[in-house]
Amino acid sequence: MLFIGLSTYSQNVLANPFLPAATPSSAVGSCPATHKMYYIGANPPAYSPINSQTLNWSTGNPSNTFTFVEPSGNKTFLINFPLLLDLNSNYGGTPPIYGSINGATASAINLIHNSPVPRNNHNLSISVNRTVSKIGYKIQDLDSTINASDQAPYIEQVDVSANGGQLTFNSIFHTINANRNIVTAIKGRNCGAGECNVDANWNYNIANTPLVLKHNNTLSEYNSPHAIGYSDFYFCLAPPKIIVKKQLNDNRVNDSNVNRDQFAINISNSTTSLKTFETTGTGQVVTNDNSGVVELATNTTYTITERVTNNQNNGDIINYDAAYTCNNATNGSTTIMPTTAMTYNASAKTRSFTIANATYGDEITCTIINSQSATAPFNYTFAGIVFNDNGGITANASTKQDISSTFTSNNNYYNGIFDSNESGVFASGLQIRLTDCSGNNIVSTSPNPQTVSSAAASIGRYSFNVSQNALVGRSKVCLVQTEPNPWEYSEDTTVNTQEVTLVANVYNYKTEKNSSGTVTRNLDFGEVKADNTALVLRKFQYVHTCDSTLSYPNVATTNQPTTGFSTNPANDVKPGNCIAYKLEAYNRGHVDLSEVSISDSIQRSPVESVFNLPKPLGNPSSIFKSTNTSAPIGQNGTIISDSFNLLKTSASSAEPTKATLYFNTKYGTRNTAP
Repeated sequence: MLFIGLSTYSQNVLANPFLPAATPSSAVGSCPATHKMYYIGANPPAYSPINSQTLNWSTGNPSNTFTFVEPSGNKTFLINFPLLLDLNSNYGGTPPIYGSINGATASAINLIHNSPVPRNNHNLSISVNRTVSKIGYKIQDLDSTINASDQAPYIEQVDVSANGGQLTFNSIFHTINANRNIVTAIKGRNCGAGECNVDANWNYNIANTPLVLKHNNTLSEYNSPHAIGYSDFYFCLAPPKIIVKKQLNDNRVNDSNVNRDQFAINISNSTTSLKTFETTGTGQVVTNDNSGVVELATNTTYTITERVTNNQNNGDIINYDAAYTCNNATNGSTTIMPTTAMTYNASAKTRSFTIANATYGDEITCTIINSQSATAPFNYTFAGIVFNDNGGITANASTKQDISSTFTSNNNYYNGIFDSNESGVFASGLQIRLTDCSGNNIVSTSPNPQTVSSAAASIGRYSFNVSQNALVGRSKVCLVQTEPNPWEYSEDTTVNTQEVTLVANVYNYKTEKNSSGTVTRNLDFGEVKADNTALVLRKFQYVHTCDSTLSYPNVATTNQPTTGFSTNPANDVKPGNCIAYKLEAYNRGHVDLSEVSISDSIQRSPVESVFNLPKPLGNPSSIFKSTNTSAPIGQNGTIISDSFNLLKTSASSAEPTKATLYFNTKYGTRNTAP
């Protein structure tokens, strides 16, 4: 049976692997060494490499986009003022205004404000369509003033604390907080042009992240205009970076304590080895599975090579089939990711591929995936994964009843198949057993039962390595999943026991599909959280005057429960009136749901309701058969539908399958309050 319930929701946030462990050093208003600078302003610094353009602005326009056109892909820098208050238009037009203000700013985007009250009077947001290693600009004329009565019309303040920004300051004119992200002018200290500049900067940020500065007037003892300017905008792109990862889809060919295959992977250019790492782990589990971040040079060819190592020095990568994927996290980059097959070197017993012409800002991840070759020594392997069958849709209580195309048109959602936009899951106590299908564990060189992998590159995976002798005379084996209790993935999208038929001369068993994409062998186990369940239940109610001949299907669906079936609450129902209910069950997933049952208890306290004519009705009729006695007329109780099946959502339709149960109750037949 499938039952409907609620559960709490939590989301795991994965750290960006390219985020530097330590911020690279750089001068104020400049980039870290070897990074490329993109500058917008009137005075490009003496820095290399640099691409610069002049700062310009249309008076009164709240935003402008600056584009750097390059063969490696265009870089766009957006300057936006999403908040503009108390603007003063008496100094050349409505701000923002580009230019110089005598004695205050030079070649800047200028904001001139009145100061009627203390408040946040503008925000400045910047963003770039690339992941930046540093970004910033200059702030001009942040100050204060006073009159002869020691009254200040304004004390300016800038605040970049919201997004991890940092500020400089001039102690003659400013104070700064301990976190160095809020600078406040000193009352009455007024500066001339260039005397009180402040530099704002942010370090590593992913593409299209808005970085916001708040400009505040913290004191207004009388109204007088004040100005501030922004100039010398820049951002930095780091040299290209790569992470090489290793993944196994089968057990190792050699996997005993005396001789176990590991994989050594090297990144090199034509003259120098940049990084080598060697895996650890047993069976299919790979630990020490990546190179970490390796910095590359632009316009250079690099070779990624893998070889097998073991204690007896008899490893050969030819015993493993190999595939790899490379992805660039930098959208818009023109760097071409390699796709040609890896090259085998028979004398060195290695395989390799090359990547070339990476450019500034590229963040490339390459994953090498191995499985046992058909020519490898013949041990049996049985491998699969326990995975979150969410189709890439994050579980959320707010979408638990969503039957829109977000779910129904996502053919990867709740389909019982591990798809590319889904991930494995791990929990302590989540185990897989390899059995003879009669409850007995089969002897394996891998742990049996075994806890699924917790390693990031192979999370949720399991793998059994079995000698031929252990399977003599057997025609099948079973993989049995044991789930922990409690378990946040409370709903299965596959059975918990996968039966595998053994085929002559086939030794490597994993999930397989035919040419049309249909799964022909499944060793994977699908799970979803409760908020991602495929079964959606909606309840409607209709208040009426106890029409025993009521035709349920002819009652309209409306906003008010007094005019038709409604999901809104029914208030002030008079005792003796009737409430008809419509319960709709939907399958928004892509797996048939079997033995579904709907139940609902009618009110017993403080007043009692009873079932009333007309009798319950199912659509289709098999949902509530004539033999169902769970809703006796004139009595209180719980209605329970007959078990029924809900077919999966069709791949060619965005409409979920639906079943409906109707029943009628008479409200308040007697008071049950003490």
